[in-house]
Amino acid sequence: MLPLRTASGEAITVSGFEAPESALVDPADGSVFVSNINGDPLVRDGNGYLSKIEPGGSVIIQKFIAPKDPLHAPKGLALIGDVLYVTDIDKVRGFNKTTGESVVTVDLEPHKAKFLNDLAADDHGTLYVSEFLNNRIFAIDTVNGHAPRVLVSGALLSSPNGLMVNPKTKNLMVVTWESGRLLEVDRAGRVHSLKKGLVTPDGVDYDNEGNVYVSSFERGEIYRISRWGRGRITTFQNGLVSPADIAVDRRKKELIVPSLKGNTLASVPLAQAA
Repeated sequence: MLPLRTASGEAITVSGFEAPESALVDPADGSVFVSNINGDPLVRDGNGYLSKIEPGGSVIIQKFIAPKDPLHAPKGLALIGDVLYVTDIDKVRGFNKTTGESVVTVDLEPHKAKFLNDLAADDHGTLYVSEFLNNRIFAIDTVNGHAPRVLVSGALLSSPNGLMVNPKTKNLMVVTWESGRLLEVDRAGRVHSLKKGLVTPDGVDYDNEGNVYVSSFERGEIYRISRWGRGRITTFQNGLVSPADIAVDRRKKELIVPSLKGNTLASVPLAQAA
């Protein structure tokens, strides 16, 4: 594998991943975590793992987390303190972000979850989980026992995929795969539609200027929407292969783009628009 970044800061692509679905930047030190499905996204094959790219990008640990109690099809990622959370079909697994040791498992199979997808976390230790097939979003209180509850459900969610928490309003933002919408869920659980017309939106994240980035998996594009998802939609990048659950490195002002079918991870400066 090659370094994720170069000294000059231009876009660079790293190969050698295995169906990378989600990327996450650790704001504490700039490390990048990557979930590798490495197989069918709904099959319990024990092949999944998490990679870690050390700060600076020159050291890549291919199988940083490949536990004895195996991951099957890891997808969405989130950090709360020192715990790195990842979805895995019908469970949310938690690992120490430094040692890779397993620390918690939240089983959502009793809630008939079949396809847990993305994760997002707020400042109070609440973990949000999108459930793709049953149009639900769960909330997990990681401070008080990790008990899950259904935050919101219904047809309006229309295969909820990527999640993020708006740092200004503290509301949850959701992209919906089937209906192509950007939604906002307020603290009362009310769902508001901000944008429509997105094509197979997958991941969502934001930059320091209030721009929201959304990956279009099948179109191979990254949308940029100003004013926290309420402004103009522009195309930030195009010509990509299956861009999945993206992440913004807000310190380095870069977008990290996993290509699920291309088995690569790209780092694109936010100033480098299409």
